[in-house]
Amino acid sequence: MPRLSTLSNPTGLVEIDRQRVNIVVDESETRCVFSLATLNLAGLRLPESLHVVVIARRGNAESRNELGAVGNWNRNFIDISEVGADGSLRFRLLLVNPGSAKVVASVENIRPDGAGGGEAFVALETADLGQRPWDLIILEQEGRVVVQVNKLIYLSSAEAEADKHFPPLVMPEAIRRLASWHIENVGALAEKHWEPFKSWLSLHGVTDEPDENHSEEKNKEWCAEVVDAFCNRWNFADTLREVRLKGGEE
Repeated sequence: MPRLSTLSNPTGLVEIDRQRVNIVVDESETRCVFSLATLNLAGLRLPESLHVVVIARRGNAESRNELGAVGNWNRNFIDISEVGADGSLRFRLLLVNPGSAKVVASVENIRPDGAGGGEAFVALETADLGQRPWDLIILEQEGRVVVQVNKLIYLSSAEAEADKHFPPLVMPEAIRRLASWHIENVGALAEKHWEPFKSWLSLHGVTDEPDENHSEEKNKEWCAEVVDAFCNRWNFADTLREVRLKGGEE
């Protein structure tokens, strides 16, 4: 396929709103991967034959990734560690005709989910919860959960996320509830809106799925595996230990 020009601006280029796109990033000290979780082209009257190209940029480095046709693009996590770790990570999405260098449509300057230390399938928001410190809502049709935090404790979700005690003490239970929901709703992971969560599980070594033929004990083991993967990803015990040690020194 001819090389696509990142500077191309052909006549009739369709500029797609960033709200129609969701790119998920998972980054550690040794690896950076991304997944195009959502691409909503409803009402744009674009040909289904178009192919998706995602360009990841960080500093002066970039990584080009062809994801296939718009109707069935590759939703797996793709390694882009080649862009390095210095600077902010941004993405550009191009829609092109197969075998052509002409850009038909584009989405510019996409900031990915997960780049700020969270996951695409977990969101935080403040709410009036009385004396409950937090609660959990599972948005089945969006493939994610919302952790509600009490407005009496935190003025914003960013404030809760910045509190080094909150994520380690709350998020493992939130993920356990999410995993338990999937045990009770066998087959949900096969639905498209849960693909970011399913891809995240696979990326972190959880390749099995709940099965109605599994024993209760086996499903509990799967639930524990999911929670362990999430806790290991964010090193929650180490974080709390560091906070405790620093507090003891003051």
